[in-house]
Parts: sequence; structure tokens; C-alpha cells
Amino acid sequence: MTNVTQQNKTSPARIARTAITVAALVVSATQLAGCFPVLAGAVGTGVVMATDRRPTGTQTIDRGLQVEIDSTLSSRYNDSQARVSTSVFNRKVLLTGEAASADIKQQIEKYVRGLPNTREVVNEIEITASPGFMTRSNDAYLTSKVKTLLVTADGVPANSIKVTTDKSVVYLMGVVTSVEGDKATDVARNASGVQKVVKVFDYVSEAERARLDQATTSQNGNTGSEAVGTPAPVQSVPGSQPNAPVTSDAPASMGTSGATTSPVATPVSSPVALPPGRNLP
Repeated sequence: MTNVTQQNKTSPARIARTAITVAALVVSATQLAGCFPVLAGAVGTGVVMATDRRPTGTQTIDRGLQVEIDSTLSSRYNDSQARVSTSVFNRKVLLTGEAASADIKQQIEKYVRGLPNTREVVNEIEITASPGFMTRSNDAYLTSKVKTLLVTADGVPANSIKVTTDKSVVYLMGVVTSVEGDKATDVARNASGVQKVVKVFDYVSEAERARLDQATTSQNGNTGSEAVGTPAPVQSVPGSQPNAPVTSDAPASMGTSGATTSPVATPVSSPVALPPGRNLP
């Protein structure tokens, strides 16, 4: 009996869960000290890429979109005109930050919607002055905290969820079932310091979730965790449609509003070529 108990304690699944938890806690503790990029890269290579529900081609497109948008906006606007943070997941682009005028906000959204690989744009840019360093540092800390809580939460596919924080408002993106999305939201809204949680999820059915998980390596392993803090309010992005994600590497067909007209459930064999950088209108 002792040998069986000892084997259970040192099972591969248990070791994997412990390793993920420790890595997340180390990232959380070192992010503000400037060590986050190195550690995040190490953790992401071995864990995140292996369990992400997005097809590999879509992950590549997402990274390319973010680099292109960030590069174009930084060259077009200075900090006094706009400070925009871009988050891309499953070809859905979330824009947060500030703009000096409604015209600049509209220009930015029009540019992002015009990119061929953009499926949907969620524009949360505020018309206001940019916050100070302390606010941005606190946002980075909250993002790290919520990520850690998601990794250690039971029933939450943390590696298929992207966390963004802007002025203590946490945005959750990802490919999840409605049950998984609710659990992730509860974890985030109970984290101390979080003022509000905004859901920007792509929802899938249980059958589609099983198919996506089977298509990736079966290395998910989560342990229970309790978040601490006063629950923050939750908001869903207007126009979000449950059970209508895009799980293909192909570009989505766009309607007049720039939103996806229909999801595609069959991945293709190669990613779509990224367009070259372009100037804003």
C-alpha cells in the first residue's frame, strides 16, 4: 500500500501539474522585475503551445497580426495621441488603451478591420489621457495574478485563455465552452484588485471542445485553486455570439460591418500568408 501511495504522489500527471503551478508562480513573482519575457518564453514553448486549442497556423497568424498592428500604430501615433495595447486570439483583435480623440479611435479600428487576417475587432479604446506608470505596472501585476489563478484552477483550460488588463479591468479571450468560460470568469472576478471582468470568448460545444483537445497533445493538467478578493462585475462584449468560434487557419469572410459572417470548423494544412505592413488611412 505504501508503494502504491508513493507512486500516485509521483505520477506524471501530478508532476506536470506541480511544474505548471510553480512556473506560473515564478512568472508572477518576477514579471515586474523584468524577467517575464524570458520565463514566459520557456514556459510557453513546453506547455502553452502543446495545449492551445488554436490550430498551429492560427497561432502563427495571431502573432503576426499583433506584431504588425503594434508596429504600425507605434510608428503612426505618439503617446500623446494614442496608447493602444493589442491582444489577438483566434484572429479576434482586442484593442485597449486610450486615444486623444474619437477620430483617432475610429482610424485605428478601421485600419485593424481592414487587415485580411482579422476576423473580428473588439474596440475598448477610451477617449482619455494615458494612465501613469503605476497604473500600467498594476495592470501587469493583475494580469500575472489572474493567469496564475487560471493555471491552478480546476476545469479551466488556462492555455486556451488570453488575459489582458487595462486600468484594473480584466479581459478574457479564448476558445472555451460556456461552463469553462463561467469558471474562468469566476476565478478572475474574485482576484483582489480586479475592478471588472469583460468576456471576449469564442464559445464551442462540448463535442467541439473534445475534438479540439484531441487535435492537440493531451498534456492538460489543472489543480484546484481558490481566488481571493471581492468579486468584480462581469460584462460580455456586445454582439458576441455563443457557439460561433472560428477554428480554422483560413481567413474569415467579412460582412459590411467587418464581423465574421460564418464560422469555419475545418482547419487547413498551412497558415495564410500575412500581409505586409501598411499605413493607416
